[in-house]
Amino acid sequence: MAGPPTPGQANRGLIIAVVTLGVLLLLACTGLVGGAFLLRAGEDDPAGPVPATRSSPATADPTAPGPTAPGPSGSAEPAPQGPQASDFAASEIADLNDVCDGVLYYPQSPKRAGKAPHPVALLVGDAPGGQRRHDNGYYYDEGLSKRVEQIWASDDPKTVQMVACLDRVSTGTTIRKCRYDDPKPDTLTLLKATYRLRVHEVATGRKLLDKTMGGDDQACPYVVLVGADKKIYAEVSDRSLLAALRNLVKR
Repeated sequence: MAGPPTPGQANRGLIIAVVTLGVLLLLACTGLVGGAFLLRAGEDDPAGPVPATRSSPATADPTAPGPTAPGPSGSAEPAPQGPQASDFAASEIADLNDVCDGVLYYPQSPKRAGKAPHPVALLVGDAPGGQRRHDNGYYYDEGLSKRVEQIWASDDPKTVQMVACLDRVSTGTTIRKCRYDDPKPDTLTLLKATYRLRVHEVATGRKLLDKTMGGDDQACPYVVLVGADKKIYAEVSDRSLLAALRNLVKR
């Protein structure tokens, strides 16, 4: 059985107890201060606390590029602008409507070059947005020979250097009433009209002329195509068309 402690042993135990209590208080204070700091950091940061991450120094490469956003699943080709070259030659005069509409041109066709005359085909649009018709009778004041026809109204698109596109762009007031008896009596309203004449080189689509023309033929037509509205429109006279095209054809 141990006897009562000596004064030295009592002092040593007291010292150990004081040191132990000091260590415990220091650890407790350190924990409280650290906890308060972390909490404050979380309150001051508007984004909130940042979660800890773990990285391996052996695999992390500080020079490696960062992640990139995923791109689209496919990239669309830009839409072509302006008329495109046709892969095939025009096979009929109606194909030249594509030149008028700025859709195609025909590199296989002869260019407007060399000595005159320069053959032209006249396509007339009787209604906005409708198919144009080939006018093959406006040139009669130039003559009626086959050679003249091939210059002003050829049926072979492979010989045509230019296409003239005449489109009605607006209508105006009433000029007069026109009465017809065949196949049955009927009365139509003749209105003023304005047209746009454009001339393009078939081989390149290049615009050679752009002119506004009034419907100066204001007589009642001998033959008409009757629409449901029973309206007809003054047309550009043959004389005016020849005057507008003559320099391009003959020079």
